[in-house]
Amino acid sequence: MLAREENELLTRIGPETPAGELLRCYWHVVAATSEITEDKLKKRVRVLGEDLVLYRDRSGKYGLIAEHCAHRGVSLYYGFVEEDGIRCAYHGWKYDACGKCLEQPFENPEAGFKDKISQPAYPVEKLAGLLFAYLGPPEKKPLLPRWDMLTRRDGVRKLEIYQTLRCNWLQAMENSVDPVHTYYLHAHTLRMRGNNQGAYYYRPLNKLDFELVVHPAWAGIQKQRVFADDASHVEAPHPLIFPNMLMVPATNGYNMHFRTPVDDQNTQIFHVRFNPTRDGVEVPEDPPAQFVSTKNEAGEFHMESFP
Repeated sequence: MLAREENELLTRIGPETPAGELLRCYWHVVAATSEITEDKLKKRVRVLGEDLVLYRDRSGKYGLIAEHCAHRGVSLYYGFVEEDGIRCAYHGWKYDACGKCLEQPFENPEAGFKDKISQPAYPVEKLAGLLFAYLGPPEKKPLLPRWDMLTRRDGVRKLEIYQTLRCNWLQAMENSVDPVHTYYLHAHTLRMRGNNQGAYYYRPLNKLDFELVVHPAWAGIQKQRVFADDASHVEAPHPLIFPNMLMVPATNGYNMHFRTPVDDQNTQIFHVRFNPTRDGVEVPEDPPAQFVSTKNEAGEFHMESFP
């Protein structure tokens, strides 16, 4: 059990907090590419306690910029997307994807005031229909991990975006390696769906263990389990990769969960499924994302749709 002070240290993730500064040194999924279209070039995004605007300029470049204009604080979500940036709807100040102020209409250009203004902005990279952002110091920016299931073209890839969960990032990650709820809650929800895997999970265990895994490119925890009626078989591990990923091997493919820390109380889950095809049919580069509702119209959880 964590002391209150320890819990606060680990779960407060806003700017200039210890956990927040650490989490900013990793790439986080902020949207699916299918959420940004010709009809909707902008999206509000909240990541690590910061309110941002994600957009794609007319040249096709993605930008992630602080929501409120450096001039008078007006939301850039209402701005106009142009060829090389986004323009504030209030006084027309324009910024590029790096946050550089390009234009200030009605200001004296010879004064060079625009060169003294910058808007907080963060790099965005596209991979497998997802948009990843890095909010940390530029000198510490790592390469975007190109996981096998995100780069393969010999199968079918499906993207799901879950409703924002009311829990902090650590609770979401802790749940990923909590083995007992799998055998009770997920077994129950699978039975509700008529899936016979529910009976598979609802069995006594001989062994339940955890292993720290240190790979040259990543580190994480994986759980190991042995069922009492099949003691010779060790169930396939589910690596939990710090700080925001869970990999789940499937019978005929792979699942990968990305947990994006929204703020101190909320977490967004993006789910990628990949199933290799036997006939070598290539995967679309940007598969459309499906939104998964975890609640009904009355605001009650769908018991059969827990991530």
